[in-house]
Amino acid sequence: MSENKTSINIDQATNIVNDFINKSRETKEKRERDFTIYQNFGIDGNQWSNLDIPEGNRPVLSFNQTQDFLQTYLAKLFPRNMSTGVLEIGVKSFEKNKQTKEKYEKQILETYDREKLPQTLLEQGQNFLYGGDACIYYPRDEKNPSKAKIISLDPSKVYLGWNGNTLSQFAFADEIAQVDLGNDIKTSWIKKAIAKFITKTNGTEKFEKVKRITYCDNENKIIKVGEDVKVYENKDGFIPFSWIPNEPKAHKHEGISEVKKILELEQEYNQRASNFADRVRVNTKALLAIMTDKQTDKLDRDEMEDGFLKLGKDDSAQILTLSESPEILKYLETLEKRMMTKMAINGAVQGEIKSNISSLSMMYYFSPLLDRIGLKRIYWDEAFRELNRAILIYAFGVDFYRTNPVYQPVLLTDKETQIKNTNLS
Repeated sequence: MSENKTSINIDQATNIVNDFINKSRETKEKRERDFTIYQNFGIDGNQWSNLDIPEGNRPVLSFNQTQDFLQTYLAKLFPRNMSTGVLEIGVKSFEKNKQTKEKYEKQILETYDREKLPQTLLEQGQNFLYGGDACIYYPRDEKNPSKAKIISLDPSKVYLGWNGNTLSQFAFADEIAQVDLGNDIKTSWIKKAIAKFITKTNGTEKFEKVKRITYCDNENKIIKVGEDVKVYENKDGFIPFSWIPNEPKAHKHEGISEVKKILELEQEYNQRASNFADRVRVNTKALLAIMTDKQTDKLDRDEMEDGFLKLGKDDSAQILTLSESPEILKYLETLEKRMMTKMAINGAVQGEIKSNISSLSMMYYFSPLLDRIGLKRIYWDEAFRELNRAILIYAFGVDFYRTNPVYQPVLLTDKETQIKNTNLS
């Protein structure tokens, strides 16, 4: 980014940032609320509202099957290498020249490795499934502009502006202190801005956090720290950011949480199972029934020997238990099956098949889940293409770059059997 030749002044830049933040705040705040609700339910396991918690010392069970389902989704969304056990994302360049193709792929894969892409994918995969959206931010490395940084932002904290299906404005807010900046001369103005802001609040300059807003469109990058603003020309001409929604509504840009799909079913399951647990606890207490001809209401202690009632020849005693209605267990089973159906999870996915079956049969059992994962990857595929394009532009200049991500297979393939079954013609 260059600070020269910007088409706007500081006042114009300040107005652009403030207007954009105000315009996009409502959508951002709704997304933030949704993230909090669904992550609290699925990740933290807080699945009971205060109104639903029963009074007294009664069971309050949270099975959190939601988390079990979404952990399976995450593992299939970004599969590990079956041979090494390492989470890897590959790349295929469509460059026809072999040497150029290998050079491009090497540059991309080295960036993935240097920027620890697997950790970012796990973090954003969690955001994607639980919150409904993921994002990747990949600006130029300020210390080495020919390389890309890959930064994992919180999707619930970003501001987005759209022109149809094209992202036209983007901003995010974070907090920064002088101690975070080091001695880079490029950040000296930020240190001064922090010091100026903190002077008004009588804080400790070195550690005091100050809000920073980073804004970007196709022409400019604007950074606002406290009341100070810097404007840079966006020479690359694109926003180094990809938005990844989970199954958004048609013509919309906000994704839908997977938790939302089964939240009510999970709550119902927890409540009914807790009620059932309470009934089992009460009904399985030992109750002694005595069958005798004696008038037990008129029994005298003198008839008892050492605290035990002496029974007659034809008398009997039996511990009674009350059997639970099978309808309750059937209802719980129905709820569980419905949740599994909505999430495309079956017994095969859960490892219940123990026999040795063919790869084709496994594909049949896994197909509902794999179809879901395939649909979810559409936006991830585009995000990887945009990221790869930025990496290559930073390294080799503007050109028409075409790439595709390469995922590891979801299912283990028996290559030896596959070779034996191949018909050679």
